[in-house]
Amino acid sequence: MKYLLIIVLLCLFAHSSYTVAEVNFNKVGEARMKYLFWDIYDASLFTPTGVYQPGDHPIKFTLTYLRDFSAKDIVKATNEQWQHLGKQQLTARYADRLLALWPNINKGESLTLQTDQQGQSVFFHNGEKLGHIEDADFADQFLAIWLSEHTSEPKLRKQLLGEL
Repeated sequence: MKYLLIIVLLCLFAHSSYTVAEVNFNKVGEARMKYLFWDIYDASLFTPTGVYQPGDHPIKFTLTYLRDFSAKDIVKATNEQWQHLGKQQLTARYADRLLALWPNINKGESLTLQTDQQGQSVFFHNGEKLGHIEDADFADQFLAIWLSEHTSEPKLRKQLLGEL
């Protein structure tokens, strides 16, 4: 019962009035994620300056999916990438929250993370606000999946950083 109440409260807060200020973003880079012969998604990274510096905010990061995925599969992939980075504790910390926040995604739809100056995160689905995560540490941990030097996809990282 205690956990159910926590989940309900988190869902209510996800749809609160928390907003991200309007920022003019410039593209840092973009990349296509492929697995074997499947195209998975196109990723784009934006900052106000068009240059990425770890820990700087605001940031806008968009994934445009090229296949259908359930929210459960997206959360599972996120957890696997955090494990790859040695950050298993993030799975317990964020998985349920992300599962409650993210919808199932159809081919051609986008999921966007946008942060404010303090690193607070807001997610959007096709431009419509889904909700926010108030933990200032979340955005950097989430973006590490693609932008960490230890990412499982170093070529994709270089493309997102505008290095290729």
